[in-house]
Amino acid sequence: MPAMSADEGGLLGDLPRRRPGTRSAKRADQTVRGRSSPPKRAPQEPQRTAGEAATDPLRLAVGVAEAGLKVASRITGELIRRVPRL
Repeated sequence: MPAMSADEGGLLGDLPRRRPGTRSAKRADQTVRGRSSPPKRAPQEPQRTAGEAATDPLRLAVGVAEAGLKVASRITGELIRRVPRL
């Protein structure tokens, strides 16, 4: 493949003559976005006491029971709605 001279315009004439990925002189002193500051950390949850941690299983059980009651209520409502009236 023949080497392209610097005078030659054509299809590739407007492309830069240096390696890709190198910073231009204009931008050499600016920091790259995202690298200038340390990575942000997610906020940590406050420390819980033993009493607060012990209530988690109870809250889970109450949530499950509540969901079960909601489903039973909807099913009962549908059954009552479909029962023929006398």
